[in-house]
Amino acid sequence: MILIKWGSATDNHDMGDRIHRQQIWSRGLFVLLMGLSGCDGEALPSVNDVSYADGAVFFDSNLSNGMGPCVRRTEVCNGQDDDCDGTVDEEEAVRMQVFADPENCGQCGYVCQGPNANYGCRVGLCIIDQCEPGFVDYNGDASDGCEADCVITAGGREMCDQLDNDCDGSIDEGFNLMDDMNHCGACQNVCEETANALSGCVEGTCVVSECDGDWHDLNGSLADGCEYECAIRSSREVREYCNGLDDDCDGLVDEVGDLHRPQATCGLDGACAFECVTDRGCEDGERCGDGRICVPVDAVEASCETDLDCRQIHPGLACIAQTLRNDGQWVTTHRCVERTHDPMCDGESGFRCTRSPQWQRGNEDGRCDGIDNDCDGRIDEDFAEQLFLADRSTPRPCVSGTGLCQTNGQVICHGAGDGTVCSADPLMPETDVDSTCDGVDEDCDGIVDEDFDDAVIQIGPVEIFAYEASRPGATAERRGRDENPEDDVEILLEGRACSRPGVLPWDDVSWSQAQTACEAANARLCTAAEWAGACGGPNGQAYPYGVSFRNQLCNDREYDVDAEAAGVQDGALVCGAMDRCVRDGVYDLSGNLKEWVSDSIGNLRAVRGGSYATVLAGGLSCDQDGDWKDRNFHHRSIGFRCCRD
Repeated sequence: MILIKWGSATDNHDMGDRIHRQQIWSRGLFVLLMGLSGCDGEALPSVNDVSYADGAVFFDSNLSNGMGPCVRRTEVCNGQDDDCDGTVDEEEAVRMQVFADPENCGQCGYVCQGPNANYGCRVGLCIIDQCEPGFVDYNGDASDGCEADCVITAGGREMCDQLDNDCDGSIDEGFNLMDDMNHCGACQNVCEETANALSGCVEGTCVVSECDGDWHDLNGSLADGCEYECAIRSSREVREYCNGLDDDCDGLVDEVGDLHRPQATCGLDGACAFECVTDRGCEDGERCGDGRICVPVDAVEASCETDLDCRQIHPGLACIAQTLRNDGQWVTTHRCVERTHDPMCDGESGFRCTRSPQWQRGNEDGRCDGIDNDCDGRIDEDFAEQLFLADRSTPRPCVSGTGLCQTNGQVICHGAGDGTVCSADPLMPETDVDSTCDGVDEDCDGIVDEDFDDAVIQIGPVEIFAYEASRPGATAERRGRDENPEDDVEILLEGRACSRPGVLPWDDVSWSQAQTACEAANARLCTAAEWAGACGGPNGQAYPYGVSFRNQLCNDREYDVDAEAAGVQDGALVCGAMDRCVRDGVYDLSGNLKEWVSDSIGNLRAVRGGSYATVLAGGLSCDQDGDWKDRNFHHRSIGFRCCRD
């Protein structure tokens, strides 16, 4: 027996494979033995008598793989029985090949192919590994290859540019032109920033999406953004007030439909009654308007300034303000329009009643005649403060005339109905001169004490008061006239300064008050030099009575103004009381009261002459010059006298 070794005895093929190999081996051996028997003439044993060894391959002359006796190989897709099992291209044997071979993908003989593409096979399915340059597989179907001609742009990242950048068969996918601010309605159409607003893209159109603060978009144009600046004053309950302003910021002013109307009416009686109910109540050429007022049949276009301008055209018209927005600016005009019975909105003037010419102007328009002209149930209400006291019922008292001519009465309406007057008639004056310095207007001319003859002394070019200035109405007992002496509060009348003896001088006065009092007497405060000249005389003596200080001649600290009281009493004496304290007819230049003069340093003003409280002789001299007071300072020891040029 001839043995051809195929494999080792340790092969792990299953028993079926071993039997199969043995069959092949026996057949091959038979042929071989037949050849051998031809050589030596000996008969060969039958196949069934052959012993088999593991791994041996036998040739069976009855099997063939197309090239002679079958030689076992790995089965592949080629239409041959490679593994010599009597079956061609069996599925199980070629499973791994058809799993990944593009020439036999899924089954033997199925070639992966299509135009413009390089194929691969994955899991038994044809796939396109790569398209040829310039082609893409739009539809994802490997059977028709790379069917479209497309060049990848933008690195294969889809852009909004009307191109298929990633060559997937879709253009500009991922971009919503309906709401994309950078591609609104079309690629690269950017919704730019605009004035006073935020822009947005709505249904493919760039629009104003939100206005800033108090800005509003009235024209709907993105070009000028929110072009209208307006602070909203309206509310849910009130859209528009009657004020000539755009309260709801809609570009309209005082529009009728949005107006918050007042509760008040214009009255229903007398001149305030309805004029008509139907057109029959009106004259020819008229109709009964919506306000139950007769108005012209034909519309009237006319400008005006007051209701009177419109009434001259027709009594059913009124002059009403109309405010419109023109080229971004508010323009207010006044036009003649049909009157209504209810209050009409008149711009910034607010609601007002417009009435016919037969209506008599009422109190709210300045009428005071004891009649309810405006039909509101009240009489002369605009003059209530003039006619009555705070209780609105007590007539207000009044006086007529001035000075001694005054009479008392009550405030009443003027006969012409245009205001109020006092019911009292003034008296006639008893004299035409006012020559008493008493603060009383004797001649009833509105000027007090203008004819009083002051006691003055001529010293050079200047007249100087002979006495310290006194208040109007001053006496030896009182410092001036008290308007209400019964109230125990001394409030003195301070008018013009007077120069006369025997009355108490004007004390407790500031520099400014003294200057004003002199001006009321057609004079002025004396200068320090004028005052010193009157005190020291032409020779410049130290005191008004001589060169040396002498006690008890003038009212100083040592002088007792009340000898009957214990101790030394200090206080001001009546003007000219010290008859030896005089020079050339000018009294009290030393002591009694210090006197303001016009000399100043900043806010400081000079005083001269000493007073009833001055102790030192130097302070009572004519040449002392170190006493300065603030212009608003006042004290009972300070007075003044006046000079005239």
